[in-house]
Amino acid sequence: MTNPQLFLLIALPVAAGLINTALAKRLALARTIGCIAFGGLFTTSLIFLIDIVRRDTILVSQMGDWPAPFGISLVFDCFSGLMVTASSAVAFAAYIHSFSTLKAETERRYFHPLIQFLVLGVNMSFLTGDLFNLFVAFEVMLLASYPLLTLGATRRQTAQAYKYVMLNLAASTVFVMAAGMTYGLFGTLNFADLSRIVHEINADPNASLPTGFTALGVILLFVFALKGAFFPLWFWLPDAYPTTPTPIAGLFAGVLTKVGVDAIGRLFALVFAADDTTRNVIFVIIAVSAAFTMFLGVLGAVCQHEVRRILSNHVISQVGYMAFGLIILTPAAFAGVAFHVIHNMVVKSSLFLCCGAMERHSGTDDLDRMGGLLKRDTLLAVLFFVPAMSLVGLPPLSGFFGKLVIIREGWTPDTWWLSVVGLLTGALTLLSMLKIWSYGFWGPKPKADADHADDHTSEPKIDAATARRSLRPAYLAIALLVAAALYLGVAAEQVYRVAYRAGEELADPTRYIAAVLQVPEDEVRQRITPPDTAVALDSRNNVNANALPQTALLEEVTP
Repeated sequence: MTNPQLFLLIALPVAAGLINTALAKRLALARTIGCIAFGGLFTTSLIFLIDIVRRDTILVSQMGDWPAPFGISLVFDCFSGLMVTASSAVAFAAYIHSFSTLKAETERRYFHPLIQFLVLGVNMSFLTGDLFNLFVAFEVMLLASYPLLTLGATRRQTAQAYKYVMLNLAASTVFVMAAGMTYGLFGTLNFADLSRIVHEINADPNASLPTGFTALGVILLFVFALKGAFFPLWFWLPDAYPTTPTPIAGLFAGVLTKVGVDAIGRLFALVFAADDTTRNVIFVIIAVSAAFTMFLGVLGAVCQHEVRRILSNHVISQVGYMAFGLIILTPAAFAGVAFHVIHNMVVKSSLFLCCGAMERHSGTDDLDRMGGLLKRDTLLAVLFFVPAMSLVGLPPLSGFFGKLVIIREGWTPDTWWLSVVGLLTGALTLLSMLKIWSYGFWGPKPKADADHADDHTSEPKIDAATARRSLRPAYLAIALLVAAALYLGVAAEQVYRVAYRAGEELADPTRYIAAVLQVPEDEVRQRITPPDTAVALDSRNNVNANALPQTALLEEVTP
């Protein structure tokens, strides 16, 4: 279904970024414009998401009215809709949080336009329908993230930003080369057209895919795995995120790595999973990477004693669950990934924002020099505990449902060991979260803090009442995300239905191809399905549809 209004999801952050560039020194006005833009972005994306679910359709916008695959396509299906809506909510909350935790001189360093341009790049990455504009979206996102990473200009920030910039420049170079290779092999960069061509070649027993197709898939996997912080390409993240101001770190942790996950899920499902050889090669790479990403990431979190570093390592370990779900290639597994991604966006960002409030009280994020926060600020303790237990995956909180679906779908002869790693990772996640709770909230106030003997704090120490007053916008931001996390848990069945629709669209590319190329679905299915497997495919789809009845979530996820 064509809908040119999709352009609003791009136009809103562009307009707000340009206006705030001129108003960089006028903080009150810049904040107002930013809140209006983020509020409008979240509302618009939610309206579009509700519309496609109600109408059972996919929204497509062709820029300049050029038909695909010749023009620029924006595609709003259930998967991209969930991503855009969740990222908009996270960005809005992080933006409100910055009013409490960023210094005025830091805000005047073009923080307000930069965060708008970052969200612009993120939205373009989720919505774009072709490989070259995905590269452009990545570059817009990265160009905004570089100065945001160095806001404050400390020595640690500059050192980590240098590594971050160099790695992403290398990845961008490989990406644009891979895009050129793709066009040379297939004569198109449009996702739907690529999927159509590859499936048609695969369906024709007398045709074969071009030489280098598998290598192309591995190259693109390298690029997106670096963006998503998969093992062994994660080493930039645990040192980079702890150096940034907490609202920026919360936005980065909630959104940036998910862009890489989205790109892998989209291209792997639409294009590279069609070929058995390529699928098997990428399956092995992602499976091994997912295991190490889950386990070593959470092991790094358990070994750390600073809240920011613990949370940064958890960003990595949670990405491992998403990578695990992507290789199973069933609608339910993709649904579990979609549910887990939006849960993780909300929960991970809220935990980083809580860390900023904890630092305001304690002057540090070092657990050895932090304590007694439960008595000093009960509200903060509650706001931290809910997303912390949700990250662990305790029922009935939101983290339980996505992990349960992924682990259940992965309990097969080929991937059962990944399910075991996932369960072990969950236990270690609980251990690390309890460490933060016991040291930071439950434990006594350290003597060094009581005697004002700490010389290494990142924030000046202030009394509890002053801290609470200064953190009112921060509490509002955290409360919004915690409320969203609670909704994802309480209304999990409703959200999972949308996620399952997203999983069906990823597992079967027919609807996506038909919507973007404006071709009837029956014609697409006939052209991309091998004649000798059409009957088997129909039977398998019927089994998948009946295996997860949409009556109750417990029936859906219980083996």
